[in-house]
Amino acid sequence: MENLQNKVWDRLHKSFSTDNIANAYIFSGPTGVGKENIAIQFAKLLNCENPSRYSCQDCPSCLRVKKLQHENLKLIFPLPAPVNKNTSNLIDKKNIEVINELISKKADDGFFKIKVNGANRILINSIRDLRKNIYLKSNNKGRKIILIFDSHFLSSGQGEAANSLLKLLEEPPKNTSFILVTDHINRLLTTITSRCQNITFPKLNNEFIKEWLSSNAEEINDVPLFLGLSNGSMYLAKKTMLLGKKEIHNLINNTIKTLISKDSSLWRNFTQIYFKLSKEDRSVFFLYLTILKIWFQSTHRLTKNIKHPLHKTELKIGMELFTSRYKDVDYPKIILEIENLERSVSQNLFIPLSLTHFILKVQKNFNFR
Repeated sequence: MENLQNKVWDRLHKSFSTDNIANAYIFSGPTGVGKENIAIQFAKLLNCENPSRYSCQDCPSCLRVKKLQHENLKLIFPLPAPVNKNTSNLIDKKNIEVINELISKKADDGFFKIKVNGANRILINSIRDLRKNIYLKSNNKGRKIILIFDSHFLSSGQGEAANSLLKLLEEPPKNTSFILVTDHINRLLTTITSRCQNITFPKLNNEFIKEWLSSNAEEINDVPLFLGLSNGSMYLAKKTMLLGKKEIHNLINNTIKTLISKDSSLWRNFTQIYFKLSKEDRSVFFLYLTILKIWFQSTHRLTKNIKHPLHKTELKIGMELFTSRYKDVDYPKIILEIENLERSVSQNLFIPLSLTHFILKVQKNFNFR
């Protein structure tokens, strides 16, 4: 962990060494930059029996935190609502095994993202369950740590979970720290953010990601492609590597072909594919849009003679062809339209219409010749 977010860790370790630990933190920043991983490592340090700059990693407490099974550690993340609304169970029986498997994967890989199908909010019952137990006296040593992953989902729906958590933050239990982890701090209630110490995480160093990719990619020649698409995010580095070079090239070529075309059949095919993705696997849907966004950002930089890692890959040929055909393209506006489409899908707006509008809006920014 020595090469991961050193400045952030310095700040956290200082609060630990001076016994100035906050009751509530927000770990905010881009996806895949180690926020959840650092949150787990901080929880490990706060409960370690032999701490120094880092936790010892070997004491019984460290080993239990590593497995995410420590009695002082509570994980909260988005869950699907129980089918039976009258049940007192937080999780449907059919999901228990799946969730346990996801937590196990998270324990093995701090960069693994826990995502449960059908989960689009942090449930009010998760916070109610927390409230039942958090004030109970305990003989456990160390400090209670409440990790809330994807905490921006507290505000989903009517925001009942956010309001319930706010009451806890207003009267925080002794010897307890909340760590809210989010990629979208702007979606959290200001009444929550004002009660937390915000720690902002920057993008990861390219050398850190390159080193990991060089050790894990099947073809060393593909590393520049995955590095260029990672955008400082280990999550994107892993996802694009799993997607593979061929599929990435096909994805970009087919999408650009659709966006510059007036062929309604291509539009219809694009809308059907992405609508299906948005229903079946939103993580892949957003991954595709992110790849597209990075391609346009890199192409924009090419027109400005600003270096970008993708310029050292085969994708540069397509970028040069695009820029030679389309002049005066408003790249920032296209990128904004991609982000607007992401928001539309997140808000469950009428997705087929949003996809069609997206194509029309993007085409307005092309100067056809």
